[in-house]
Amino acid sequence: MELTQKQIVDKYDKFAKKYNRSESFFEFLVLNRIRKLLFKNLRGKILEVGVGTGKNFKYYSSDSKITALDSSNEMMKIARRESEKYGLKVDFIQGSVVKLPFKKNRFDFVVDSLGLCTYPDKILALKEMRRVCKKNGKIILLEHGISKYTFIKNIQYKLRKFQMGFLGCDLVINPLELVKKAGLKIVFQKITFMGIIYCLVLRD
Repeated sequence: MELTQKQIVDKYDKFAKKYNRSESFFEFLVLNRIRKLLFKNLRGKILEVGVGTGKNFKYYSSDSKITALDSSNEMMKIARRESEKYGLKVDFIQGSVVKLPFKKNRFDFVVDSLGLCTYPDKILALKEMRRVCKKNGKIILLEHGISKYTFIKNIQYKLRKFQMGFLGCDLVINPLELVKKAGLKIVFQKITFMGIIYCLVLRD
């Protein structure tokens, strides 16, 4: 069952207080080190879309100009506390990634972590990231997606319906195909953790 954007936002608003706890083991096991690898050296004007609870904030430089966007206000409430914890000045905006409220060529980096799976129009979301990123800037994605391993892939398909209904999350997206359809070039890629986690650095 594919949810509407409003239904997805409502689910994240209701689940926000439990979100970090539900993800804590996987964060410790896999994601923390990947976030550090991808985000620790970012400087300049950074836009993070689908910021969620602000799990990347601890890796950003304090002298960066950070803009954070999410459609869930309850998730952003937690992200605000996280930004204060790390002494970051962040401009928070509630909005949709498929219609970003920014002029083109504005940001040095556009970041999305584990958000692509929930966007109803994933290609349009990527095109919007491309539009607001500077020509010499980079789009950095940390996403989950379909595994190349048959055993894992079969599990993902079996769990897909449940996860779509639970948080609007599609377990079987192919980030590599999506970014190419959006007209983006892959300059770095690393696929890890049984072929599920995709780390991508993109350019126009």
